[in-house]
Amino acid sequence: MTWQLFVAINLLTSSLVVPLQRLLLRKEGSDPIAFIVVSQLLTGTIMLPFVLAHGFAVPDLAKYGLPMLAMFVLYAIGHVLYAKTLKQVEASVFQTLLNTNTVWVVLMGYLVLKEHFSVLNLIGTALVLASVGLLVERKKPFRLERSVLLGLLVGLIFGVALSLWVYIGKHSDLLSWTMLSFFGTPVIIALVRPKTYTATGYYFKGDVLVKLAILAIVWAVDNLASLGAYKAGTVSIVAPILQSSVILSVLIAIIFLHERSHLKRKIFASVVCFGGVLLLLGA
Repeated sequence: MTWQLFVAINLLTSSLVVPLQRLLLRKEGSDPIAFIVVSQLLTGTIMLPFVLAHGFAVPDLAKYGLPMLAMFVLYAIGHVLYAKTLKQVEASVFQTLLNTNTVWVVLMGYLVLKEHFSVLNLIGTALVLASVGLLVERKKPFRLERSVLLGLLVGLIFGVALSLWVYIGKHSDLLSWTMLSFFGTPVIIALVRPKTYTATGYYFKGDVLVKLAILAIVWAVDNLASLGAYKAGTVSIVAPILQSSVILSVLIAIIFLHERSHLKRKIFASVVCFGGVLLLLGA
């Protein structure tokens, strides 16, 4: 499969992951950190039989053991801060802050993987990130408050963790590494915060478990497609293109959920994003 096909699959699944997560998290009785633990463990478990049938291959621990541990710890810290920050910052603002992780992934591709980074790459990346920023709906002036700084910190942590994930994945089996990455973070969170286990029961009830299973399947495909794109393509080009899934999510909401507020701005953001993607594809 080409990296463009992997990207197309990822854009589709990414646009579904966030709405599914919100659907599960917005209900009363839902604990965000317990959700992280259960959803990721379930996703890894669903992938397990396919990985065993394919052939399980552990990454070279002598070479990647330390980066793996660092990645799992960073993701654990990042997810906990994610849950706390989302309570303090408007969702649309937080999404923009989180998308700053793309900058760190692009830098990793340029500095660590020694990829070529052209002017077209720079302009295309800037346009994609700007299009996401256009979607921010603020009721109050944007200030560099503690919660905003925390959101930028989450973006940095996720950016470094994602860079490590891609770096290891570039030299590892696609199915095996994707599955392993779903197990490490929740295990660390559960070990550091054992009381998380007491809040997991909510997610094993009837319709909640069904919705969680659907999310797990979509999330597994999403991560496989993401890593596949990074392995087959150029990191500094793939990373910003994958961020355009935010625009796709908005368009899906406009068409199917009839969310028509600020419609002109959303359409303009989509056009800007499309232009940025075209530049990156042509770079």
